[in-house]
This record gives sequence, C-alpha cells and structure tokens, in this order.
Amino acid sequence: MGIISSVFDLFESKHLVYGYANARVKARKAKILQWENFEDFSNQNTVDGVIAMLERTYYKDVLAQTSLTDMSRAEMVEHAAGIHYAEVVGKVWDFVPAKARPAIAGLMRKWDFVNLKMILSSRRTGKRWEEIKPFIIPAGTIGPRQLEAIARAEGEKIYVEVRRTDLGREMFSQTSATIRGTELEQMFIQSVRSSQTLNQLQVLLDTAYYNYLATGINMPDRDAQVLQNIVRKEIDARNIINVLRLAKAGVKSEETAKKYIISGGTMRQAVLKSLLGVEDISAVPQMISHTFPIKGEVKTLVDLEMAFKQEIARQKIRRFYTSTVSLGTILSFLFIKEEEMNNLRRIVRGIDYRLSPEEIRATLVVY
Repeated sequence: MGIISSVFDLFESKHLVYGYANARVKARKAKILQWENFEDFSNQNTVDGVIAMLERTYYKDVLAQTSLTDMSRAEMVEHAAGIHYAEVVGKVWDFVPAKARPAIAGLMRKWDFVNLKMILSSRRTGKRWEEIKPFIIPAGTIGPRQLEAIARAEGEKIYVEVRRTDLGREMFSQTSATIRGTELEQMFIQSVRSSQTLNQLQVLLDTAYYNYLATGINMPDRDAQVLQNIVRKEIDARNIINVLRLAKAGVKSEETAKKYIISGGTMRQAVLKSLLGVEDISAVPQMISHTFPIKGEVKTLVDLEMAFKQEIARQKIRRFYTSTVSLGTILSFLFIKEEEMNNLRRIVRGIDYRLSPEEIRATLVVY
C-alpha cells in the first residue's frame, strides 16, 4: 500500500501543479495554424495575399497595429509574427504554476542572444534601427527600448548599452582563461568594423547561451535530460556550419577553426577537422551521419542549415510532447508557436525572393 500510495500522491501532485496549465495550452494548441494554412499562404503570389488571409485569423489585431508603421508588407508580417509570439508567451506566463516559470524564463533568454546577435550583424552592414526593428523578437528579458539603444549606439557606447542589460551584466562579470571582460568590451566595440571580430563575438555569445541552457535552468530530471540532449544537437549543428563556412572562406588551419568551435557538443574533433577539407557540401551528410543524420538532398550550405533547423525543431516538439500532464507539454506548445512564427516569416521572405510555392514549403517545419 505504501508504494501505491506514493505513486498516487505523485500522480495527484502533477495534476494539481500542471493540470490547469496543460488544459489551457492544449486548448490553445487546437487553434493554431495548420499545414493547410501554410500551404495556402505559400501559394499566394504576393505578401498582400498572405496578409489578407492572416486578417481572418487571430493575427488580425496585431497586423492592424503594424499597419500604421513605415515597414514593407513583408516586414509588417515578420514584425506581427514576433509580437504575437511574445504576447502568447506572456499569456502562458500568467497562467502557468510558479514552479514552471524559471524554466520558461530560461528558455526565453534565447531571444536576448538572438536579438543581440542580429543587431550586431545588422550594424556591421550599416543598417539603422528602423531597418532592424521588424526582425526583433520581443520575448526575452531585454526590452525594446534597450535593444533600440544598443542599435543606435556608436563606438564604445555599444558596450555601455549592452552592459546596462541583465544579460550584459552577467556576461561582463564572467571571466575565463581565454577572454577577460575588457577584451569582451573591445570585441563589442570592434564588431561593427570587423567581420572577423563579429564572427568571434557571435561564437562567444552562442557559447554563453548554450552554457546557460545546460547549467542555468532548473527543470524536472526527465525534461532536463531531454533539453540537454537537444542543446548538444544544436551545438553540433552550429559547429558544423561554422567550420564549413570557414572552409568556404579558404581557412584550413585547425588552430584558427578552434576559435569558432562552441564547447559542449558531441561531434568528435576529428570529424570537425575533416570538414575543413570539404569542397562538395553534398558529401557532408555522410560524414556526420553517426551524430547528426540528415534526410533529403543537400546541395548548399543553406540547405544543410535548414535541414538542421527543421530536425531540431521537430525533436523539440516531439520529445517534449510525450506526457499528458507535465512541464514538457507547456514547453512543447511554446516550441510549436515559435515554429508557427518562423514558418510565417519564411513564407513572406520566400515570396519576396520570388521562390516557388514548392521551394517555400521545403523551408517550413511541420508540427
């Protein structure tokens, strides 16, 4: 009876903690955009056609907000998709149990890194805040005003504005054997002028993000293990892409490549080294098959990167959505909403680039 009672108590406790929140996200999941919607969107010849269809969905209000801006029609959809996603995260935050909030907050920290990297790379190409704003995802801890201040800052003021954020204070307070706070400061300042410095800084930001995911999020044991496995997959994918970009740029030195390797992945150093000699991208799937099997044909680096994104997204959704009452069910819903946002953004970009409906659909994630 003691064991049966303990199991019943555990089952009852999970229902009490997560039951209401799980019911809410399942109700929301039933209303999300489906594959047929994305097929219809991708068949449109213009972004205006996509907007007209979206205005018949729950995107109507947020599209009305962005219609008052000077953005292009494609930028309007991208911005609206990001705002809607952030609003959904906020609503989920309001009804989830306190026990689940640290994990959600930790996962949303991703967008601080994504937004910061995007601002730095956009500044490197001379873009202004007005051109950057449509692509900001306002779901992290760095607010729009702080992001705007970073995007508008000049010279060493970039460092000052980044340092004012919670993320910046954490990064600059950490030191390691390879880089000190003062060196990191100079990298932020120089990143606007040097593509090499920008690339190295982005690797450092990726490393900080993945270290945070692996060690800084308190989750139930099973969910934590699932997350750690996915984090390792993301690191492997990022390292493969980084090394192949170096190879494409003519870099053959293993020592140089090490500067662009993120620690924490599972890919053997020998495999990463062999990728430096790759001349034909189509040969890569066979080389990495033991750690990262890839389905479908890969002709370009873009094809490979998209294949990684699609597979990791599918793993996030599939592996977390395995329990009727759990934190994983909540996280799975947020991952699905993220992919809904990403699919919309890919569709309007594809239409802007005059891709065919088939080419656009090949970039989408099915959930």
